[in-house]
Amino acid sequence: MHVSLMEESWRRIDSWLAANAPRTFASLRPPASEEAISAAAAELGVKFPADLVAYLRHHDGVSPGKRGYVSPEEGGFTFPGFEPYTLGQIVSSGLGKQETWARYAEDGLLEGPEGLLGGPGGYWHRDFLAFARNISADALVVDCRPGESFGAVGQDAEAEGTIFGKWGSLAAFMEQVADSLEGGTVMTVGLSYVPVVDDGMLLWELAPERRHEPRSLFDRGLADPVIAAPRRTTSHAAPTKSWPSGYDDFCLTFAQALDEDELLIRFGALPETRRPRWREEAESPDQWQSPSVLLPVVRVGTHDGWAFGMEEGHHILEGTRDEVLRRVSRGTRAVSVSYRGESGPISVSLFDNGELVTKYHTGWAVLPDGARDPFEVFSGLPPHDEWAARWDPDRQVVVSGLPMPGQEPTPQQWQERLLAVCDTVVRRCGIPLPPPGLDGELDSARILPLLADNNFGVSVPDRFASLVDAAPPERLRRALAAQMSALATETGLDSYQEVTEALLLLSAEDRPGITDDSALDLRLRRVHAEAQVTYADWNDRSVWQDRAMAARALADALSLPVREALGLVIGCRQDPHWRQEFRKQLTDD
Repeated sequence: MHVSLMEESWRRIDSWLAANAPRTFASLRPPASEEAISAAAAELGVKFPADLVAYLRHHDGVSPGKRGYVSPEEGGFTFPGFEPYTLGQIVSSGLGKQETWARYAEDGLLEGPEGLLGGPGGYWHRDFLAFARNISADALVVDCRPGESFGAVGQDAEAEGTIFGKWGSLAAFMEQVADSLEGGTVMTVGLSYVPVVDDGMLLWELAPERRHEPRSLFDRGLADPVIAAPRRTTSHAAPTKSWPSGYDDFCLTFAQALDEDELLIRFGALPETRRPRWREEAESPDQWQSPSVLLPVVRVGTHDGWAFGMEEGHHILEGTRDEVLRRVSRGTRAVSVSYRGESGPISVSLFDNGELVTKYHTGWAVLPDGARDPFEVFSGLPPHDEWAARWDPDRQVVVSGLPMPGQEPTPQQWQERLLAVCDTVVRRCGIPLPPPGLDGELDSARILPLLADNNFGVSVPDRFASLVDAAPPERLRRALAAQMSALATETGLDSYQEVTEALLLLSAEDRPGITDDSALDLRLRRVHAEAQVTYADWNDRSVWQDRAMAARALADALSLPVREALGLVIGCRQDPHWRQEFRKQLTDD
């Protein structure tokens, strides 16, 4: 009896799953009936290739998990990066695509001799049928057009186009899936994946890449632009009466009873970059225009018992960050006022001795936990925008809107709101707004931005929760140290001496945290700064971004309770087989 390539490929896949990933095998649905397949083809008005019929006659897609959708983490079968459709989903997807195709076909936008991804196919055709999709709504498709391409499998990238040429048939695609499972080899479907089994479930993990050491542009980021020397004015001259005209995209941060030296230190200034600067010299480049490391400049001064720092530019303004204001306000009080130009928004933050007092933002009416009402603290603040983000009536979700045409404040209205904000801050805190000297030459330095707080919290996957709960504290610390050390090696973070020394401390009962401005703190902050660079070579930036996530994970591992730190550490691992290592570390003495 002749066995088709499709039947043989499904047999091999089923056999491998039953032996190695039984929970995934159990998720495969029974076959679709011949009658249902024929009815689907008739409804779509296309002829199904024999391979597609044989494919559906073996399994009609995958059963959803407890979450209501197919998830490999719950044992759902997937292709590398793609979730198989049921026959019903093939029909509903096909009808939706056909409707779109009919609407735009006459414009000539959907068909073409070449797909936008660089191969034959075109953007879309009514006779393409998607049989699987990924989280980004990209799809794997079967070409049902009559002709030589009939039955070929291609990949459709949303808003980009469809490309064929890699698999001449669905049977050839399934044969490659079977080969990858049996041999543990890489299969590339857009991205490259390797099959991994954990707890009876098949997972397709991204294949690790050989990473080069990325180039660093840090030294370039230390350099100042060459500009013509501006006309020198007295450093105590006040801005013109047109304030705030000419001051767009700025943040002014004030700290009571500090001097310029201490304010620069608390901002995270690099001592070697400290010198007097004019406004023109302090402007930070737009990251999309200049490939330099984002090291913003803060210019500082003092007046009436307050130190002030001025930042200008399109970058993230350091004085708006809670991490910075907590540090600036230690043992004193700090307040910041920021303005994002003629389209807003305006914000104010007040901190006392490292603790948030209140926060105001024209476009955000949701108070942080523990904060006081800003309208009580700063009497006279302008109201929030009508479309500002707020809690819904049940306080379940935050909702926001957009201004209707003609509803947006004019530039003049924004400036009037800024002046009202400045006035209420002056009355509440006695701060000079604007402070004298902004248009003159001020002491300044480039900032190495402080590490961000971990506000997103990554939980340990549910499948490991019971093992983590059962592990003795010492074993859990050893597992954290082993996983973090492996992550540091994978990302190149362990190439720094400060990091290798810190890794040795992770298994200790009392982990030391990270001391402000220590060699380790400066190293991790530098890695994060490098990750903000817009490199011409994407590979450089991706390496820095992975390394920056590892740096964040190391900061957590040194500072947070072990269970809280583990989630991000293992979530960043790149070795496809990390799960097996982690299980062994949690259970072996």
